[in-house]
Amino acid sequence: MVLLSDTELAQIKSDVQDIIQDTSINTTIRYRQFTGEDYYDPQGQSWQSPYTNWSGVSAVKGLIEKLEDATAKGVEIGDVKFVIMQSAVSNALSVSDIVVESGTSYDIKAVKYDPLGIVYQLYCRAV
Repeated sequence: MVLLSDTELAQIKSDVQDIIQDTSINTTIRYRQFTGEDYYDPQGQSWQSPYTNWSGVSAVKGLIEKLEDATAKGVEIGDVKFVIMQSAVSNALSVSDIVVESGTSYDIKAVKYDPLGIVYQLYCRAV
């Protein structure tokens, strides 16, 4: 049984993307995806970052205010939730990744995946 046709799913994705990119409610974040592949660069004589940066990712930001919203493990009232399009980053997201918004870094405490494959919900705490 198919709940949504491909056309309906595409329209929902388009609508959600329009909301997330609405400049009156969105914020721009830099998503730092942990790759674990740090290495020493002999020419630059420095260690390279173990993160892949995804700059300019549009997100909707909200505050966790109710206990029932803090359902994910490690999430507390006062933490921040970012909602981003799954198409904005590649690979699966994890709690090893970092979100940077307006110079503030956030550790990711939990990631919720949308069953339709449209958005990620990132539950974060400022570092």
